[in-house]
Amino acid sequence: MWPGTGSAKSYSLPHADVGVRIQPDGSLLVREQITFDFSGSFSGANRDIPVRKGESIDHISVSEGTDNYRAGGNTDLGGFALPGSFGVAQIHNGIRIVWHYSAGDERRTFTLSYRFRGLAVAYDDVVDVNLNVWGDDWPTGLGDLTAAMQLPRATELSPSYRVWGSPVWVRGTVARLPDRANLQAALVPAHQFVELRVVFPRSLLTSTSGAQVRSGSGLQQIVAAEAASQREFDRDRKHIDDAKRHLGRTILYLLLLGLGPALALMALVWVLYGRERKTDYDREYEQAPPSDTEPALVPALLRQETTPGSNEFTATLFDLIRRGRYKATPVTTERKVWGGLRHEDLADLQLTVGDTNPQLTDFEEPVAEVIDSVVGGEGERLTEFRERIEGDRASNSKRFTSFKENVSSAIRARRWYSSGGGRLLAFGIGVFALAAILLLWTGIHGFRSAAPRWSDVVTVALGGCAAANGASLIFAATRVPLWRRRTRAGQAEAERWEAFRRYLTDFPRLQEAPPATLELWERYLVYGIAFGIAERVLQGAHLHMPEALHDQSSLYWITPNGDLGSGATALAIGDLSSGFGSALAPPGTSGSGGGFSGGGGGGGGGGGGGAW
Repeated sequence: MWPGTGSAKSYSLPHADVGVRIQPDGSLLVREQITFDFSGSFSGANRDIPVRKGESIDHISVSEGTDNYRAGGNTDLGGFALPGSFGVAQIHNGIRIVWHYSAGDERRTFTLSYRFRGLAVAYDDVVDVNLNVWGDDWPTGLGDLTAAMQLPRATELSPSYRVWGSPVWVRGTVARLPDRANLQAALVPAHQFVELRVVFPRSLLTSTSGAQVRSGSGLQQIVAAEAASQREFDRDRKHIDDAKRHLGRTILYLLLLGLGPALALMALVWVLYGRERKTDYDREYEQAPPSDTEPALVPALLRQETTPGSNEFTATLFDLIRRGRYKATPVTTERKVWGGLRHEDLADLQLTVGDTNPQLTDFEEPVAEVIDSVVGGEGERLTEFRERIEGDRASNSKRFTSFKENVSSAIRARRWYSSGGGRLLAFGIGVFALAAILLLWTGIHGFRSAAPRWSDVVTVALGGCAAANGASLIFAATRVPLWRRRTRAGQAEAERWEAFRRYLTDFPRLQEAPPATLELWERYLVYGIAFGIAERVLQGAHLHMPEALHDQSSLYWITPNGDLGSGATALAIGDLSSGFGSALAPPGTSGSGGGFSGGGGGGGGGGGGGAW
């Protein structure tokens, strides 16, 4: 069982000792002593050793102390066999050694021995033995590692006899002795290889039958490769240290890369597709609705959207009252205040079904269905609408959804918008998303936390910048005016409706002649509700509406106390709209030795293992 999988049992690796004897023919006799600290009951372990082209491993044995394990054991990971047995199996990139034992809450040391042929490379001048004495497939860290590589025979400490340990970020040292090279390392993290590389004169071999042979001199290119690896590490560290020292500059670069491309694309989209084309219209005010466009459609036109809200629903209701689909009778409703200690009279409207003959639009039908379900045959007061609508929220929320969908369809049918910029933004989002995935995966997959490569840091940073650009474009996609503009006809109508909205907003303070007909006054209120400025229209009516017209209107009913906007339309239309919105929502919402150097990574062997 691997450590950290949630099981009660686990193991650690306090020590490993690797001994290598280089044979006169260039083959390697390897002996690995691996110590396990078991917590819980364990019965099996494995060791996977990569084997590259031209390499082979044979003469495999497993022992524990003086006990030699028998060959022929089960090679399935997690499998069981008699204790004291082992098996060998081929895997996709090498061999797997599996051995079986019985252990519980104790320390055990196992010895694996094998011959490695073809790992050493014999050049004309030197022999290169580059061995991973600890592999990067171990799922747990190693407390202490010692390794020794014994030469075929002793030699002088000459320039053609070199020793390296790597990678540099592992805490370790190497020593070069006349007959062997030693390595020591401590606290090796999980999934971290340790490499011992020894180069010695070819004259120490009597044959090359156990090695690979390459023509030409090898010492110079090996030394150059190790030096380049060290320079690469130093260069990476220098770049990273420089970025940390100049943090302000680094942040500026990241901001430019993380936002600059997206902002440039947004600007291009706005110039090409979002910027409105002005018409010749130059009036500040329109004193009457400029067209017969329904109140449910106009606010969306001004917002450059296609979806209505509760204001448009409320405005449609009042428009149906204005047109006689429902009759509105002024009544008074008593309301408790101060915790029921006091009562006050509230102006209210009693709605009943009126003339059902006039044809309704597709988006007015769902509104009528909601109101019909509330008023029934006897009628209902506006103050009770919210509670009655909530009483059948499941059905009414579907009607409200139908209302919004039909309004959106009506708006699209009018072809008010030109939205080619949306496709360009979508393309940009896709490109940045793909770049972010590829860059982040590449950078994170190869990232070394102990000693990051500058290329990996840059790759991860660019991936983050690509993600930030994509997120910025997603945000931009929610800002419809950025990538969509009105058509020439839509813009001409929008400018006239905007002038009408300005007139309604400024109406209370204007000294111009007020509307002369009741129909116009009532249309003012209906569109004021749609625009969300009904209170301004009520204020204007209170100041300018002739009493004779007021007495004829069921929408403008001002109680004797003369409070601004009292009466039926003074139920606080904003509250009425928000109440409809919540009630219509779907249910449930509201050198000669020294330290390690270079990055290494070219050695053979290595691999890893585990226990269960």
